Amino acid sequence: MSSALNSKKRRSRNGCLPCREKRKKCNEQWPICDRCDRTRSACVWPPPRSRFDLAGDINIHSFPDASLDADVDMAISELMANPVSTSAPGLDDGSLSQGDNSALWDHTHINFGLDRSVALGSSSSWPSGISTMLYGVPNSRITKGQAARMWEYAHDLGPRIIWPPKDCVNCDELDPEGVAPVFRQSIATMTRRSSIEPMFQDVFYFYSTFLTRLFYDYTLSSETIVKWLFRKFNASDSAKYGMLCMAVLYRSDYERSMLAPSWRDGAKEIYSHAIDYLSRDLEDEKLSAWEKLTGLVSIMDYEFHTGQISKYYSHGTKALPLVKAVIGGDTIDLLNLRGEEMFDVNMWAWCDILDSMATCTPTRLKYESDLERAAQRGTEESAACQDKGIEWLNGIPNVLAVLLARISALRHSTLSEPEKVSEGAELERLIRNWEIRTLQTKDSRLRIARIGAQEIWRHTAILYVHQTIFKSGSGHPIVKDSVKNIIKLASTLEPGANPDSFLYLPYFISAFYAISQKDRYIMRSRLINCGNAIYLRNLARCLDELWKETDSAGRLTSWSDKKLPRITF
Repeated sequence: MSSALNSKKRRSRNGCLPCREKRKKCNEQWPICDRCDRTRSACVWPPPRSRFDLAGDINIHSFPDASLDADVDMAISELMANPVSTSAPGLDDGSLSQGDNSALWDHTHINFGLDRSVALGSSSSWPSGISTMLYGVPNSRITKGQAARMWEYAHDLGPRIIWPPKDCVNCDELDPEGVAPVFRQSIATMTRRSSIEPMFQDVFYFYSTFLTRLFYDYTLSSETIVKWLFRKFNASDSAKYGMLCMAVLYRSDYERSMLAPSWRDGAKEIYSHAIDYLSRDLEDEKLSAWEKLTGLVSIMDYEFHTGQISKYYSHGTKALPLVKAVIGGDTIDLLNLRGEEMFDVNMWAWCDILDSMATCTPTRLKYESDLERAAQRGTEESAACQDKGIEWLNGIPNVLAVLLARISALRHSTLSEPEKVSEGAELERLIRNWEIRTLQTKDSRLRIARIGAQEIWRHTAILYVHQTIFKSGSGHPIVKDSVKNIIKLASTLEPGANPDSFLYLPYFISAFYAISQKDRYIMRSRLINCGNAIYLRNLARCLDELWKETDSAGRLTSWSDKKLPRITF
């Protein structure tokens, strides 16, 4: 009898929370299971790793049965019985000991045809102390408590998403466009033309492995991307170490490994060197504005991903004169900003627009484009060009990015409130009626997913104009409709993959406006599962605070109400 009861309890162990609590069978169909749909219950799901979530995620104490999984206990026992040796082979020449994490290195070396001896480059080319952090292994004397904490750390600050997926070599889902082989060939060609530092192999691995997570439209000419990366890496010391700390950070974020703390510490150490070099580079009169900018943008990227809000905003402002020098003015036309030499300007421009949205402050530069000409088919401005503006980098159609900048500019204009509302209505009309061109793709599934992503961005722009200009509440019919559409469209996308991984902002804004607990949880879960970076978890914590403040005050509390910015977009 007891066995039968235990079996009944276990059959919904992966189902929704209502089914678990009532010990009912759940068919585990996210986001709404059949039973909740039939009974019209609120179908609430636990996060992917409910037992080891960060503070700010679902509280583990709300699940009284939560305890260490059997596999975690087993892993701790194995670690205690077989501690990792402190003398790792290959460390003298800079290569990383394989240990229990060789699968990913097998993937790397299959892709590049590299010998294991060049894994992560030569430690001799790193500043003193960094190689020890990156290549060092845990001390052999590990207590059970330390082992448990290390394992929890690997799950908490490590992966919700494992990338590359386990046991995956050249999987179609990693590269549906078949670009990776061409990208690797471009790298091989470039390295044959000129000698490179050994640690540049890290950057090659980083961009090759995470290509679909770094670039929305990663099918841009591989030769163009590699040329840009090569120029960027050699532009300045700050750019070099900025790129390198991002490479190590991604390794710590996306690999399930107990070495995650060492890699994260290593990334911090490299970042500190990048900051030291940045001070020198900015004062170096021999470096061009572009060479200085590319180092600053690389460092900002790391600060954004690690949630260093004040430093990120400060460096964004410090980059302003450099951007002006590169573009030759204070106005950016995103519909005509193209070419490899403008890639870093594109990245900074998107940061500028997002900073304005996050902090309720004006953009640092003006964003002006001829939208009337862009509406005409066949014009240069109307085309969805692969190397133009910010769409290929971040997924938002360039026209919608221009309109977001216009909404921010209208918010801070000197017009009267009735005039702002009139202008806002015109912007909303443009957003609704604009015919968005889709970037070319060979894979039909990816093409459909991108169409869905573009519509998500359209509804996000509608929500933003209602938030900033019309001051609409969550109950406004248009707001409710856009939130509903974003939820529906998001359900068609694979969580954490391209293009879903680029949609954290739409998910945040739609969750902000969501009313029901179910809708809030669905969009918060989509936000969290865009990736493993700290900034995503910071956004999730901010949502929890905003919902609490909104429910307590009985009115919407904006993320930009506080004097000091609480988030970055």
